[in-house]
This record gives sequence, C-alpha cells and structure tokens, in this order.
Amino acid sequence: MKKFALMITAVCSIVSCQNNSIDKRDEGIAYKETITINDVPKATLTFFAYGDSRCPEGANCIWAGNAQVDLLLSGITTEGRINEHVKMCLGGCQFSRKDSVKTSYVLIDTLDKNFAGQQYRFILSALEPGPSLDSVRQKEVRRIKLKVEKL
Repeated sequence: MKKFALMITAVCSIVSCQNNSIDKRDEGIAYKETITINDVPKATLTFFAYGDSRCPEGANCIWAGNAQVDLLLSGITTEGRINEHVKMCLGGCQFSRKDSVKTSYVLIDTLDKNFAGQQYRFILSALEPGPSLDSVRQKEVRRIKLKVEKL
C-alpha cells in the first residue's frame, strides 16, 4: 500500500510540473522555419516574413525604428485546412485601426490568439541579429525569439 501511495504521489508530481510553453529552444526560430505548436489537431507556425527598420548599432538616428514579424499559422480543423497570418512588432509600431481615421503607435510584442480551437499566447522578444552599419545581412540568417504558450 505504501508503494502504491508513493507511486501515485510521483505521478501527480510529474503531471503538475508540465509546462504549457511550446517552443523551448533557446536558439530561436529561423527565417522560413516551421515548428509544430499543437499535435492534435495539427497546428504549425512559420516565421514567414519580417521588416526591420531599427536604428543600426553605432548610428545616430532620429527614430529608433521597429522590427515587424509576420507569422503564418497553419492547421487542420473539422472544416478543413486553415491558414492565418499574425503580425507582431518590437519597438514603436504605427498601425491604423480599421474603425478609426487616427493612426496610433502601439507595441505588439505579446498577443493572445485563438487558432484551430486552441488559445495561444505569443511573446516576441527579439529579431536577431540586429541591424549593423558595416554589414549587409541575408534574410536566411535572421531568427526570432518567440515564446508560445497554450492558455
């Protein structure tokens, strides 16, 4: 009986320590790389595109700029295959709301999104490497640091 109670305690401890974070890799997600964010139903995320207008290190700029990232969510539901783009931004990002004529600056580095019946939180922390005065970087070497959590 003691062994049974000990085994139940061990199983409960393991289950309670599970993390809802999906991408645990420290190296980030490479440009055009696809990762799985849910197994059933199948859902993936692709680092699809980006724009980087941040001020290069060592430069004197009048505007800090921003880094915009386009993520492609793909999945399969009972209605069939679905694709949806999610745009995120680091820095001062200017967006116009569809229901307003005013333009405002917003920060969209954290986003809660319902996709294919699952609620996710996307937290964008970096687009690397950053701009530099002395080099031209190819798109293929860009990576994002993105944390994906199931809510």
